[in-house]
Amino acid sequence: MDKNEILARSQKENILQDEFGAFVEQKAQANAYIVILTYSALACLIFFLQTHFTGKAYGDYRAFLFCFAITFGGRSFQHFRSHRKAKDILFVLIALCIAIITFVNILNHGMEIL
Repeated sequence: MDKNEILARSQKENILQDEFGAFVEQKAQANAYIVILTYSALACLIFFLQTHFTGKAYGDYRAFLFCFAITFGGRSFQHFRSHRKAKDILFVLIALCIAIITFVNILNHGMEIL
């Protein structure tokens, strides 16, 4: 056996492990996206309600709204690149507008934390 034949055989034997590793990595990234999106949405809602009802909050909901918009926009952009659906690019544009407006609002008014 020469070197190339051994390398080819080794690659054929390890292809299942490589595919499994890629699958695990993909699932981990999908789960991380869901956790970040959920945490950002919940924190944004809690701090918004806290600010609305008490006038003060332990955190600024706009920072979490910004994080939510960026995360959602990134995921929608990836979906658009894969599937080329108009709704995905619409979500990207909406999320981008929300992120820009929120960022400008934070710059203009500063962070309002208790």
